[in-house]
Amino acid sequence: MTQILTDSYHLYQPVKGNLIPLVFDSPHSGQVLPGDFASIASIEQIQTGCDAFVDELWLPATSQGASLLAAQISRMYIDLNRAPNDIDPSLLEEPWPGDLQPSEYSNRGMGLIRALALPGQPMYKNSLSTCAVVKRITQYYQPYHMCLKTLLGQLKQQFGQVWHIDCHSMKSRGNAMNIDDNQPRADIVIGDLDGTSTDPEFTALVVQSFRQVGYRVAVNYPYKGGYLTTNYGKPKERQHSIQIEINRALYMNEKQFCRSANFDLLQADLQRVTQIVVGYIRERLLDVRGEE
Repeated sequence: MTQILTDSYHLYQPVKGNLIPLVFDSPHSGQVLPGDFASIASIEQIQTGCDAFVDELWLPATSQGASLLAAQISRMYIDLNRAPNDIDPSLLEEPWPGDLQPSEYSNRGMGLIRALALPGQPMYKNSLSTCAVVKRITQYYQPYHMCLKTLLGQLKQQFGQVWHIDCHSMKSRGNAMNIDDNQPRADIVIGDLDGTSTDPEFTALVVQSFRQVGYRVAVNYPYKGGYLTTNYGKPKERQHSIQIEINRALYMNEKQFCRSANFDLLQADLQRVTQIVVGYIRERLLDVRGEE
């Protein structure tokens, strides 16, 4: 395995002879909070927004030929799974120099720059300067997306098609910032933007592979996929993207924010799922070569 380490991300790749066009990315597992992060939320409240240990759960996939891109910066500082202009203007102390397009995420306090750490808990006491937000974008957001875009492009050029899996974790119950407030959640939620970010056959394969190893799976509820699947899922161009949300109760103590005794078991099951996905991809690559 080879590694590229930056302040924005860590990229893990298999040896070249084992490389396949499969990329996992974990945009919310980073926990780095730079010195200019002046939040009034507590560390415990900030931690709840982190997809803790998700990058570690998926890292063994590199032994099967996949690549893994793992964020280092906390999503509470800047959210890599949002559009770069998904900013609530009320967070800024002066007008933004370009057009802002705050989405439903910003309306719920969780846009590119978080307004809320938890329901009712503001992230900041004071407004942020435009310069401070631009710094976050250029120093952390843009390098992550440039790396992912470049990696997907290189693999697609080499193999003719590429698959991207955006990896997340979710609280075992939704809260008031979610569309499923106080509802218990499935073990796994697969999001493909209602069938538009990938070939439905690929979604079905991933869903079935999780069910095969014993997990309760939901599709597109309460998570359909975010900016990453929207931006990088181009099935008509043979670039496929799905989102996988893992229930935190499966592998960690949500209150103490630490791994549980089931961590290794889940990690092993994820590698069984990865093995099925890798087999599917290898078959698709043989089909493409057969058409040439």
